[in-house]
Amino acid sequence: MSIYDIFKTSWSAGTMTAVDRRKLFWYLKRRTSYTAWKRVADAFDRFAAKFERQVREEPVAQPIRALDPTRWEQYYPEILKIQVLYEDALERIQQGDMTVLLYNEQGVLNDATMLANSWHSELVNNGARGDHFYDGIYVEELTAAIQDFYEAGRDIGYLQPMLGDEPAPESWSTFWLDTIAELPLPSTLPDVPIPEAEVLIETGKELPVFGIYEPQIKDGCMNYLFGGALAPTLWDSDGIYLTGRKLSVIWRLIWEDKRYLDGSIPVEERLYFQETKMPTAAPVLVENGVISATTGQVCPKDGEWAVMDDINAKSKLRAGERMPQHQGRDMTWVCVSN
Repeated sequence: MSIYDIFKTSWSAGTMTAVDRRKLFWYLKRRTSYTAWKRVADAFDRFAAKFERQVREEPVAQPIRALDPTRWEQYYPEILKIQVLYEDALERIQQGDMTVLLYNEQGVLNDATMLANSWHSELVNNGARGDHFYDGIYVEELTAAIQDFYEAGRDIGYLQPMLGDEPAPESWSTFWLDTIAELPLPSTLPDVPIPEAEVLIETGKELPVFGIYEPQIKDGCMNYLFGGALAPTLWDSDGIYLTGRKLSVIWRLIWEDKRYLDGSIPVEERLYFQETKMPTAAPVLVENGVISATTGQVCPKDGEWAVMDDINAKSKLRAGERMPQHQGRDMTWVCVSN
């Protein structure tokens, strides 16, 4: 560290407490972990298994909502490609190769996630303009499965943005306080490490390693940043809201990511998603004694289920599955047969 570094603005506490800082450090490690990405890949595998069933049993579905037949078989190679990309990424992460997070030829997670998210757009939102419809005996189950994949990825996974001047994703505000309140935190949080050597990188300069860096400003919010990329700006915050200004900052390396270099998964990752909330499913009994459940609840029993407002819209569901949407909307389902 040079004499000049002494006069640079340094990190200091404001509304962020020492406990908040430990929570943030734990959260960033979880978001970038092998376990987090494995959870996402497993969710896509479940979607792919249902997709395979659709292709095998009804490769070409005759139009009901769509104008033309839905040719599921033509899309299946892309589903397999996404699975291969996730598998490749997980193997590389487990060897300590975090370049899979980059937006370049090495960053296979970008390719996998963009392709997978396109299926969420198609099935849940009916495409970018809401005018894409798919028919098939498992379309409702596919829609529910890709929504599960989307939910698995909402709170984990860091990818380098396509735009090089994009600010760092984490900034301290009331949003972060709300996020912390919902984290499945372990009973004991590790301390934020004290760096052995002082590594300070200005916005616009190349970052030396993958790891967690902290901007040297009041309530500076730690971020996971990418080795070889340029140090980003930071969204300015008044502690409650983001102001919309981008700040050039000094980033201090807090923790270099050396996980998985020995091929093992850290024991602490067993706690990362252990307490993740699952949908609760208290089934409701309607007046005639028929069991009903709404989208997102756990299906209480095997059988054929129909949309309450459209008895002709049916789907075979198994106990333990999430109740699906119908035509991209939340619905109440009633069990019409065993």
